[in-house]
Amino acid sequence: MPPQIVLFCVAGAFAASTHAAETNGIDFGAINDPLAETPVFLPVDQAFAFSLRLRAGEGVEEIVARWDMPEGYYLYRHGFRADAEEGLSLAKLDIPPGEMRTDEYFGESEVYFGSVEVVVPVLRRTVQSATVRFTYQGCAEQGLCYPPTERDEVLDFGQPTPTSAWRGGIFAGVAALLLAVLLTVRAVRSRRTMR
Repeated sequence: MPPQIVLFCVAGAFAASTHAAETNGIDFGAINDPLAETPVFLPVDQAFAFSLRLRAGEGVEEIVARWDMPEGYYLYRHGFRADAEEGLSLAKLDIPPGEMRTDEYFGESEVYFGSVEVVVPVLRRTVQSATVRFTYQGCAEQGLCYPPTERDEVLDFGQPTPTSAWRGGIFAGVAALLLAVLLTVRAVRSRRTMR
């Protein structure tokens, strides 16, 4: 058979198979290319850069935790948590409103893009320094949800709070008053027994 006829037959067979594939609903464009680049995800500390500062107001101490995220990364509101060791009591977290988003991991959720600051008011403190554990969780829009992340931070508050010092002063004053009353009662009793 002449080479031109063989070539014509091969081309015809290819066209027929392509037409058959199209009519059978096979979409060759939907087949994943194994050589295509897969997304590269940032380590959690780069995806959600964490910083911390102490803020003192009128008789109130606050811990301000901040997360900065590059484009394509976000944090969940429900993932924020702060726990302190003994000697430091924290109030409920003050979290700003986020934006609603529906994703494949948690459904309808409140999330934060770009950056977010969470304020943790200090209720009571009897120590100068304490460890606070911050918990948070976020995802990448390209399809990775990070597990909850925990970060321990040692906070140095310095001197006791004015509230603590004031309470200590009251305690010392009450103790001195009670001691004076006890000494007076004892002196009165000893005078009565001497009569």
